[in-house]
Amino acid sequence: MNSFRNLFSRIRIGELELKNRIVLAPMATNYGTDKGRMTERQIQYYLERAKGGVGLIVTESNYVSFEGRGAANRLGLYEDHQIQEHRRLTEALHEVGTPVCAQIHHGGAIVSMKGVGQFPVSCSTIPILTRGEPYFGNIPRRLSETEIVNLVLCFGMAAWRAKESGFDAIMIHGAHGYLLNEFLSPHTNKRDDRYGGNDENRARFLIEVVESVRKKLGPNFPLMVRLTGEELFDGGYRIDFIQKVSKWLENSGVDGISISAGNYDELERMVAPPAFPEGYLSKDSEAVRKVVKIPVGVVGRIMSPETAEEIIKEGKADHVYLGRALIADPHFAKKAEEARKEEIRPCIVCNRGCMDRLMEGIDIGCSVNAAMGKEVSKRILPAERPRKVFIVGGGPAGLEAARVAAGRGHRVTLWEKSDKLGGTLSEAIVMPHKEGIARLVQYYVRQMEILGVTIELGKEVTPDAIEKIHPDVLILAVGAEPIRLGLPGANLPHVFLAKELLEGKTSLGPLVAIIGGGLVGAELAEMLVDQGKEVMVLEQLDAVATQAGYIVRKELLKTLCQKGVKILVGTKALAITGKGVLVERFGEKEVLKADSIILAIGYHPRNELVKNLDVGQMEFYKIGDCMKPRMIMEAIEEGNRVGFAI
Repeated sequence: MNSFRNLFSRIRIGELELKNRIVLAPMATNYGTDKGRMTERQIQYYLERAKGGVGLIVTESNYVSFEGRGAANRLGLYEDHQIQEHRRLTEALHEVGTPVCAQIHHGGAIVSMKGVGQFPVSCSTIPILTRGEPYFGNIPRRLSETEIVNLVLCFGMAAWRAKESGFDAIMIHGAHGYLLNEFLSPHTNKRDDRYGGNDENRARFLIEVVESVRKKLGPNFPLMVRLTGEELFDGGYRIDFIQKVSKWLENSGVDGISISAGNYDELERMVAPPAFPEGYLSKDSEAVRKVVKIPVGVVGRIMSPETAEEIIKEGKADHVYLGRALIADPHFAKKAEEARKEEIRPCIVCNRGCMDRLMEGIDIGCSVNAAMGKEVSKRILPAERPRKVFIVGGGPAGLEAARVAAGRGHRVTLWEKSDKLGGTLSEAIVMPHKEGIARLVQYYVRQMEILGVTIELGKEVTPDAIEKIHPDVLILAVGAEPIRLGLPGANLPHVFLAKELLEGKTSLGPLVAIIGGGLVGAELAEMLVDQGKEVMVLEQLDAVATQAGYIVRKELLKTLCQKGVKILVGTKALAITGKGVLVERFGEKEVLKADSIILAIGYHPRNELVKNLDVGQMEFYKIGDCMKPRMIMEAIEEGNRVGFAI
């Protein structure tokens, strides 16, 4: 019996009926061409999510005029020649019975000057100083009223092209600090003409766009608008303004509202890091839903069927938009509907494969889904000849290799020397906000059961054991071990490795010094300060937590500073004493007092087994951290690649 009855009930948005309440959120991929055209890669990306059971696909934003292009490889609907390329997408999705909505958009101030060959345009000349590369330092040119009128027509024509392309609905992008949102927000709109100065004037451009689009679409074609909910920064609007705007939109013929959040001043609200609760924007959608009769959808870290069901059941939204969750697992909806929720590959909210790559101007991927953007080439099909595969190591690299190899029909045995699967993932789950990591371990455990992988825990592999098993293929995924350094005093009883702390093998005093300000050291600092410890992080370099992406790092460092963690950079540890750590700072030596010392300096590959191994005629691979310690994304990618290679 399906426990997500509300989530899988039908809903109408205008004349469009959806089979369930799950919508693929519009997310830029950088899979398009530099002419704004759809590519086969992009079509396959959307098609896989349609086959995965979503009720509606909303494409990434399509720019309505060239100067509004967000990046070089985004989609466009600003010229007629793009119609035929988009029609390839709509026809492919209609073949599998999934409706598709085109999002239309103008980047406003949030475009790269290099990408459009001119200064960006906006409602006002507000320098972009806090928004990160490639937008840092942008000074937008103020649009004239004549130019605004022309852009209103551009939105209408883009909507017409989308309809001609076979799309089933249109969504106007009025969120995230792009042009329409810049007009709405008093933070950016400093105009004193008919497009600024009060609530009605700041909403005028959006309403005129809606009217232009509606005229081109006709009275019954489904039309939605995406809005940023409450802006929490100084000078931003509050939810009561968006309630008013939503009512005006409803009166103007809009069939649905989609609530998102954030802009490039508060990226953490647009693509929330792990510290944000699941469904954190549902209070905004609930507020809007109270004042309109049209359907209201919501996005915002909706990572589980339970969260999605709760939002619908409690009346906080009429449908939910899933973004990163559907990047991680395109078949999220189908698995939830078929009561296979434990088979859903979870998003771990690291943002490395998606948002971080997007901000770098490159095509997006996914840390946990190596098939993201490679849906055809990475489709698991039976191998020509089943082989006997032996995998040593049950971390993410080994588990992914086992999943793919067993899925292709190979006979897979995996040995793990500890008493549980997951490798370093199993250690990390004790730290704050690691629910996604815990779900990932559970996902792999379930996959091993389903695929019939033989798992041996507590088994340490020797060359003799390998010779006895005599596999056709040997895959070493034995991971890495922590670096202790050659510091004098590193073996004192009050000095511990980060690994020992995560395994619960320590008893710490009230004042803790962490040597090493990488991501592990920074996250340990948050965990310890939450336990009531006074924490100091010592980093030899000039920055900490640099392995984390921009959004995750910003939120982590903000949290550490708010909680009083003392972070010292440019600080070299020279020795550990009974009283603390002898360091060198600014050419001077001093002892920093600490009761307990944690070494979080990093890892080095485990190579002992390799040194003593004679692989003979076996096909042999090394993957994951035993090659070079890196992040989850690299480990899973290597495991996936080898799983396909054998």
